[in-house]
Amino acid sequence: MIPTVPESGVPGIESGDDFCRAWSEFAGTFQALALASSFAADPDAARRAEVVAAPAVVAAVGEMDAALPGVLESERDVLLSDFLGPFDRRAERSVDELVRAGLSAEQVDALGDLWLVTLAERGTDDPDITVAVPADIDAAFDEAVAVFVAEVPSISQDPSLVTTAQVPLTEQYLSANCPDQGTLAGNDVVDG
Repeated sequence: MIPTVPESGVPGIESGDDFCRAWSEFAGTFQALALASSFAADPDAARRAEVVAAPAVVAAVGEMDAALPGVLESERDVLLSDFLGPFDRRAERSVDELVRAGLSAEQVDALGDLWLVTLAERGTDDPDITVAVPADIDAAFDEAVAVFVAEVPSISQDPSLVTTAQVPLTEQYLSANCPDQGTLAGNDVVDG
C-alpha cells in the first residue's frame, strides 16, 4: 500500500522507483512553472526559472522512456510524444539556447540539478519560485533566457501545451504504484 499523498512538496521526487521519480520531477516541474507563469509577481523570474529547470525536464523524460514499465509499452509513443512531448520540446529548446550561449554539458546538467534541489525544497505551490544561477555562468544564462523569451510564449500562453492525448494505463499505473498517486497529473485521489 502506498502511503497517503502529502499535501505539500513534490511527492515521489525522491522515490527509489526510476519511473515514478522521473514522473514526479517532470510533473512537479510543470506544476510549479505553470503556477509561476500565471501568478508570479515577477514574470521575468518565472521565465528564468523555466530555463533553469529545462535540463531536469529533458532528463526526466529520458528516464521515463528508459524506465517505462512493461505494462505501459502500448502507450509509450502517446505518452512520450503527445502527453509529455509539448513541455519536453520547450525544455529541449531551452537547453539548445543554453548550449548556444556557451554553457558546457556539465554546466547545463548542474542547472537541472539545482532546479531539482529547489523544487524539492519549495514544492509546487509557490508562484515566486526562483533559483540563483551561479555567477560564473550568469551572463551566458541571461543570453539564453533572452533568446528563449523572445521566441517562445510563456507557459500560460502557449497553445502547444494544450493536448488531448489520453494515457489511461499510465494514469492508472501512477495512481496504483507511484507516491504521487497521479495527483501531479491533476488527478484526485478518492478513497473508496
